[in-house]
Amino acid sequence: MMMKRLTEQDEDQLRQWLDNPDAGFKLLYKASTQGYNPTTFHQLCDNKGPTVTVGYNSVGWVFGGYASESWTSRGDYVQAPGSFLFRLANANKFDPLKIDPGNENVQQCLYDEKANGPVFGGTAGNDWQVFTGTFEANKGNFVDAKGTVAIGNAYGAGTGVDANAFCGGNLLYLDVEVYSIGRRDESKLLPEGADWRDVQWTDNEREKLKQHVAGYKPTSSSVSQANILLAGQVGAGKSSFFNTITSIYKGRVSSQAMAGSHQHSVSKKYRSYEVKAERGGETLCFRLCDTMGLEDANTGLDLDDLNYLLDGNVPDNYQFNPAVKITPATPGFKTATGVKDRVHCVVLVLDTRNISVMPEDIMGKIRKVYDKAMDRGIPTVVLLTKVDKACEYVGRDLNMVYRSRFIQDKVQEVNEKLGVPEYQILPLRNYSKQTSLDTKIDILSLSALKHILGFADDYLDEHCRSPPAENQL
Repeated sequence: MMMKRLTEQDEDQLRQWLDNPDAGFKLLYKASTQGYNPTTFHQLCDNKGPTVTVGYNSVGWVFGGYASESWTSRGDYVQAPGSFLFRLANANKFDPLKIDPGNENVQQCLYDEKANGPVFGGTAGNDWQVFTGTFEANKGNFVDAKGTVAIGNAYGAGTGVDANAFCGGNLLYLDVEVYSIGRRDESKLLPEGADWRDVQWTDNEREKLKQHVAGYKPTSSSVSQANILLAGQVGAGKSSFFNTITSIYKGRVSSQAMAGSHQHSVSKKYRSYEVKAERGGETLCFRLCDTMGLEDANTGLDLDDLNYLLDGNVPDNYQFNPAVKITPATPGFKTATGVKDRVHCVVLVLDTRNISVMPEDIMGKIRKVYDKAMDRGIPTVVLLTKVDKACEYVGRDLNMVYRSRFIQDKVQEVNEKLGVPEYQILPLRNYSKQTSLDTKIDILSLSALKHILGFADDYLDEHCRSPPAENQL
């Protein structure tokens, strides 16, 4: 059996680019063992539907191309909309880059000729001709298979991306692999009754959780509301989590907090949101505090500002400005703060689909948020959002979330990357396209909030000396 070099992290990135979370990759052709031979390539890869070709060079770059149409040895250029070139690793470091074709070059995405291996590009010049001629299997050595690369003809035109950005300008191959694209193995779903967490998916359970959360009171009588800080990557669903919770208590889908899918943070202000038990009813005894999303090193939430957020110094409705740090001179800055003002639990909100492919600078910021909370003794919970988009089975039926091996693997991966205990990592789905309430969405969200409030009480138990208030949780 041929062993593929494509890693799970690589596959996750390809799934994201393909917008297909359940794509599986079957190895069809491996040049290091089967030779760099156009005839062999076409015998094994023709008429297999869309394919991914991946090159591995002598200096640790991993790069390739997605062909949206089958190779068929047709002897002509191929109109293959949706095809793209990509880079997965730069000198052994995961560094993904997608290179799309220009619209005017859509009829020049591929050149499909039986005398050649895979060719991406067209009449203006081939962007990547993987190999020409015939060369023996290299079996661990490097081989110059007479490929060519000239990014910018059909792919990446006008973007400034060139051969150096694509493959380091190096086509001395350790290997070339071609994969067909199918569906991931259904073994990703655990047998019925073998759920890795137990949940009752009933209207009665939803109502019990709703009443528990509504009846919550902090364990310290000196604290009227638990302060929950939401932090996470842009687009992960921080604001949407608040909207989901307030929707449950309003009895309709609500969008009180600004939310959406954007390149940069939708949340521009620090907001301390309260939830009412019902329209015009009592305010519940917790606040969900929303912040700017975490972005790259120069944008998004400044981690120096985070210190003041955790310590309760920042006023509600504070307008974030990445160019201006929060200081005691900031208008509205609260100098005299106590336990009631501080954050009692930090919630890191992560998009389940991005765990394996999250840029290291963003993951580094998330680790720093966790470390700063730990330094202050503040419990941290991780919410894994968009589980329905990360796993096809969960997308079809949300109560499969705890039967999904994939979601379980992501919980374990977060544990390994951040050190947060697995029981503090909670999958859920926010309201996004729904126009009416859904019992299963509500159960996951309310259960998560119940756990969060319990961890907030752990903080208050440790930091308050006053007698505990009665608590229904």
